[in-house]
Amino acid sequence: MTTSAPGIRRRSLLSAGLGTGIAGLLVACGSGAASMSADSRAARTVEAPDPDVPVRARALAATRALAARYDAVMAAFPAAAGRLNPLRAQLAVQETAFGAVAPPSASAPASAPASASGSDPASGTPSPSATAPASRSMAVAALDAAEQATAQARLKDLAAASPALARQLASAAACGAQHSMLLRHSVPAGPAAAPLTRTALPAAALAALQAALAAEDAAVYAYGVVGAQLGGSGRDRATASYQAHRDRRGALQQRISATGATPVGAAPAYRLPSPVTDAASAVRLAALVEERICAVYANAVQATSGALRATMAAELRQAALSTLAWRGSGSAFPGLTHD
Repeated sequence: MTTSAPGIRRRSLLSAGLGTGIAGLLVACGSGAASMSADSRAARTVEAPDPDVPVRARALAATRALAARYDAVMAAFPAAAGRLNPLRAQLAVQETAFGAVAPPSASAPASAPASASGSDPASGTPSPSATAPASRSMAVAALDAAEQATAQARLKDLAAASPALARQLASAAACGAQHSMLLRHSVPAGPAAAPLTRTALPAAALAALQAALAAEDAAVYAYGVVGAQLGGSGRDRATASYQAHRDRRGALQQRISATGATPVGAAPAYRLPSPVTDAASAVRLAALVEERICAVYANAVQATSGALRATMAAELRQAALSTLAWRGSGSAFPGLTHD
């Protein structure tokens, strides 16, 4: 199947859309850090406590409490271990990532979010009702409630976190959404998008939005190819994904234009990373697209702040759920390279 018209200059899906978006954003994010003088870095180290310490401590405590719930459920219902072990393993990855910087002895609040079955906020350990679930279905429902509460707590901390830590928190929250989908086959609706701002954005934030727009352009193109190789429910999913990426592209164009900037244009065509000749290769392409969209929005979380950061985190969450839908499995940090 031909994926671009003869005579049209072809660009790589990786370089023209998703890949360039990631690379451009990393440059934009790095430029601000490079301008900080050695004296100011030293002054912050000596005079100011690291504001990320309590945020990381909360993230670590919440991860440990959630992991303990999984352990309790699998101990009570060994038959559930096959289903729950992969999710528990991803929490272990998160625990290492958060714990490597925030050791258990860090002097910071370490409360864990409550769930439907209850927990001890001070210790971050499951309450007796969490360690002795009445039935397997109730135990799974309690795990889902704990996953949702933990994800909300992570998102609540986005405003207090440094850009790099916010990126990690948003990714961990997206993993929580994947877990909820695997546990109960449904997730709550995401938050509403941030209102448009009519003022100019910082350079890094604008670069992040432009990178996301380029990625959405590439995704729209890719899903046109994917849908042509699928039938039945697969084609329906591809059509829905195609429309969703069109909608996000339009929203990004509107958001960028509102600031007075000019949205980047789409490439005439894109070179796919590998031939798409049947349903299996189409599904692989869809999963790859969503994985790379996750990376773009994770970087956008890092480059933005306030309500716009929360909106980028919501887009990361949606891309993580789409990755799960196409690939069938999730990851501890969607859009990052921890696992």
